[in-house]
Amino acid sequence: MAKRSTTDTCCLTLPLVLEKWQSDRLEKRFEIARQIYNTLLNYELKKLRRLEQSEEYAAIQAEIQQHYREDQRNQTALKKLYQQREKIRKEMGFTEYGFKTDIKEFYKHFNENIGSHVAAHCIASQVWTAFNRLFYGNGKAVHFRKRGEMKSLCGYSVAGKSGGTEITYRGLYIEWKGLKLPIKLDTDNAYETEMLKKRVKYCRIVRKPGKNKPHWYVQLILESKPAVKYDKRTGKLRHPVGRGAVGIDIGPQTIAYSAKAEAGLQELADQVKNIEREKRILQRKMDRSRRATNPENYTEDGTIKRGVRLQWKKSKHYQRLQKTLSNLQSREAGVRKRQHTELANHLLSLGDRFYVEDMAWPTLTHRAKETEISEKTGRFKRKKRFGKSVGNKAPAMLIGILNQKLISLGLDGVCKVSTHVRASQFNHITGEYQKKPLSQRWNEMPDGRRIQRDLYSAFLLQHMNEALNGFDIDALKHDYENFVKLHDARIVQLKIAPKTLSSMGIMRTASK
Repeated sequence: MAKRSTTDTCCLTLPLVLEKWQSDRLEKRFEIARQIYNTLLNYELKKLRRLEQSEEYAAIQAEIQQHYREDQRNQTALKKLYQQREKIRKEMGFTEYGFKTDIKEFYKHFNENIGSHVAAHCIASQVWTAFNRLFYGNGKAVHFRKRGEMKSLCGYSVAGKSGGTEITYRGLYIEWKGLKLPIKLDTDNAYETEMLKKRVKYCRIVRKPGKNKPHWYVQLILESKPAVKYDKRTGKLRHPVGRGAVGIDIGPQTIAYSAKAEAGLQELADQVKNIEREKRILQRKMDRSRRATNPENYTEDGTIKRGVRLQWKKSKHYQRLQKTLSNLQSREAGVRKRQHTELANHLLSLGDRFYVEDMAWPTLTHRAKETEISEKTGRFKRKKRFGKSVGNKAPAMLIGILNQKLISLGLDGVCKVSTHVRASQFNHITGEYQKKPLSQRWNEMPDGRRIQRDLYSAFLLQHMNEALNGFDIDALKHDYENFVKLHDARIVQLKIAPKTLSSMGIMRTASK
């Protein structure tokens, strides 16, 4: 198997201009690819069940579980058991290379549409990624893909060949087994022209949902770092990189940042429209349509039958609603990603070293386990936490985009600081920690000033020590007066009085 390339890599996404028949042919090939994916997944699941039922593997699993049930785990014994389990898995073919070997039996019937490179290097790799998360990540199960869920296909290149051996870039179009897919090029775009001068490693065809028809794109994976963007009129860099440290305090809905030249507090992705009401209406329509089309799949009390294999029929009305919902969510995701990218570019203009607390975002989306009663009203408190906020604003995506940009520029990535530093509780003037409720959005400083909580946390994170286990007190005291000026300027810019600022949605955060 060819080794993966370790050279610098960047991506250029270009739209495809297709006729109806070309789009239909691509739809057909993506559907074939989905069926091959599910067939291989089913084959590997059966192989996994046989492995789990073997005496040797079951004994190793039982010993591992026994070690975890004990209070004091024997790490040496556990490591040996993991190695034995890994050896058995590899012997059974649970490796990426093993999956690429197994798929040879399934794609031959569709060789006119799906060739060996797309099948082995794309579909089999996607199946292996699912099992890899199950074995070594936080995955709980592997799932079959429904119709329309195959979003992209690519043809990886091999040594000595450029642009892939099956899906190939030809300058003005993409060639794939008899199909010539024209690319929409902008000759006046200097960035695009510069990127197209680089060597193409491979091509990826991407399908995105549209209002009436799917939209098709090609992603050219290029061997280089991204080209630098310049302003046409001035000739200056569009996204210059600043110097110095930047502290970031990010929550489910807001972000506060502090740098030498600027301090800011704003809502994340404020242009993302809250579509929950529209989604609920569409989902209710879909539920009524599904119940009318599949009455045999429901019990008398209206619940879905359990313990039997059900066949679901989708009416044309249901399929139209499904496409509308998919398009709605896709547009929202596009706006969110665009705004996160713009904010990441702005943050890069402030500095080149970033410090942010390492938040466990999935835990903030879970419902509370214990039922509590409010002391004020005597009613039960709501168990929901910040699932919708995290889903709508995607704070982890912003940190990921920022980290990717730093690495592509040859800089260190975003430095994630342990939450044990307790930036929201520390006071650099007194040197003491004071726990505060989430509702307290302002810090009363010993010098009589009122400092917004999130901005102050970002200021503290900006001045982390080299060991990342505390703060540089001398630097904090030196830069405090400058931070206060930036802080006050930002509060005035918001045009809101401090007393009413805490009652606004922009200030509601659960980052601490």
